[in-house]
Amino acid sequence: MHIEELNGYNQKWLHTKEHIKDLRKDFIFSELYHDIVVSHLWYNNIRTVSELYSLSRNSLDSYWEKFYVLPDAAFVIRSLLNRGHEVFVYTDYDTDGGMAAAILIDFLKKAYGYKIGQNLFWMASIRAEGYGISKNAVIKIVERHPNALVFILDTGGSSYIDLRNILNRNGYTIVLDHHNITDEVRSLIHKYDNLYFINPKAWEYHALYSVCSGALSYLFVRALALASGSERLYKLSERYVDCAAIATIADYVPYSGINSLIVHSGFEKYKAEPRIFFEALTNTDKYPIKTLRDFVTAIGWYLAPRLNAAGRSSNADIMLQTILLGMDQRPEDIDEFQKLTKKIEEIYQNVKQERTEYETHVMSLINQKYGGITEDTNHFVVFTDKPQEAPLSAVITKMVFKYNVPVFIFANKLDRWSGSGRLPKDLINLYPTSFEILKNNGVFKVNGHYGAFGVLLDEIDKSEQVEKAVGDFLQNLGVYKKLIGINKSFMHGIVKSSNEVMQVCNEIKGLGFYKSDDSPKFMIDTSIIEPQKLGYVIQVNKDTPNNIIRVTTDKDLPVSINTIMRAKYAIASYDINSNGIPTIIIHDAIKDNADCSTFCS
Repeated sequence: MHIEELNGYNQKWLHTKEHIKDLRKDFIFSELYHDIVVSHLWYNNIRTVSELYSLSRNSLDSYWEKFYVLPDAAFVIRSLLNRGHEVFVYTDYDTDGGMAAAILIDFLKKAYGYKIGQNLFWMASIRAEGYGISKNAVIKIVERHPNALVFILDTGGSSYIDLRNILNRNGYTIVLDHHNITDEVRSLIHKYDNLYFINPKAWEYHALYSVCSGALSYLFVRALALASGSERLYKLSERYVDCAAIATIADYVPYSGINSLIVHSGFEKYKAEPRIFFEALTNTDKYPIKTLRDFVTAIGWYLAPRLNAAGRSSNADIMLQTILLGMDQRPEDIDEFQKLTKKIEEIYQNVKQERTEYETHVMSLINQKYGGITEDTNHFVVFTDKPQEAPLSAVITKMVFKYNVPVFIFANKLDRWSGSGRLPKDLINLYPTSFEILKNNGVFKVNGHYGAFGVLLDEIDKSEQVEKAVGDFLQNLGVYKKLIGINKSFMHGIVKSSNEVMQVCNEIKGLGFYKSDDSPKFMIDTSIIEPQKLGYVIQVNKDTPNNIIRVTTDKDLPVSINTIMRAKYAIASYDINSNGIPTIIIHDAIKDNADCSTFCS
């Protein structure tokens, strides 16, 4: 299928009839919904009745009500917090870890009167010390804070010895993490009574599988507030949903289920009460945030890169200090806050320059190995002698966003190759077990979560086997590998009549996923769009003039509907405008000579 490019709009990818047939084979909702909705439900990991029910829930709390380790931990430690028992917080160095710590620390200060440096202490990991719980953190906890209530955030799943040493103290340890865990660490969960390991993967609690650590920290303070029985604390806990949204967007987790609800709720919280650190690091005066898309863009392209630049250059303490000082609309210490934000901008600009140079280096390696990038490109595997970890992570993330293919970069570390890997979000959402398949590749080790992970090849001379292992991984994805490809986004099917449009719109409306990016994209026959006094509409029933759906173009598409009408097909989604009127939004057009037989029944 050939797609006309309008002012930079890229080629799209669409479900085939065969793909939809595969989805319907064992799908519980196959007789209830249109192909487009079946595809979208699958893409959002909806497989059971309970998961379908959770899709339309308005309450975040309902997602974790049966994740018993979360409320159990909150119930047990509430008495310690009421007494002001010493707390030590250790967190990872990226935006997710920073937000997880900021939520918890700020809540403890405002809910229980904790004071940093008196009964509340924190430490951020240093990237140079490697991923996981650092040896310095273990020494500090064991020697200086032997009885403290310890929180370990966004890490710990692979730190068996270090976690065990912390657990041998008398105090409780609570791990809030979303990464995959090793069997050794899993064995500690039932061995130590003073450990609460709050990780959905440890308990196979699928409703929260895709959440990040910032979201888990947010849910934990909500659980603490509920356990307290205090309305004041519960209202306070709700205020941190914007921080959970920042972590969710920054940490490259699937945008579905509870994550979608967190992001939407976080945007509403931002509009009502923006935090000063957000404003200071995203330049909202120059780029005002008016829509959900603006909010997501500001986090993904402005806020998170600056926070990550600090954390990944071993300045995570500066990152967390900045967030903590800027949690409210006015910092406690405005002079110190301004110094910190200036420092973060300096760090970011330095890292940005390093990233640009590293990206040029990586692209030269890709050109040498693959002869360039084409429409047939479906993955990159790069080996380099430049092991700069900070620009490596930034470059690999940018490449996955740009080319929508799996990317693996291995850097030479004397006797081994280690680096990072990323999987496209569309692939993760459509095929949620892909990461498990990758982990069992048999050549190189993988540790992390879904889309962002570390890779390790213990033996230098096995580098040639990696390319084959990645190829086998893609082959094992079967029909889903069709999704992978340069500059491709996702559509879920085709509608060819006004009645079919109404059916899809009613089903989307009934399930409640018509807001912004939640609404599935689909292809539409432009011949069913007609002009009326109200503008362009789709009239479902000629005998009922009011039974119409308004048609408009995406605000980012600089062409008129009249131009769209000259094409045979258009790419559309369903929404409800501010007046409650059903609306079809046109995002792109397809040339008249497009071969759509593969997609049309």
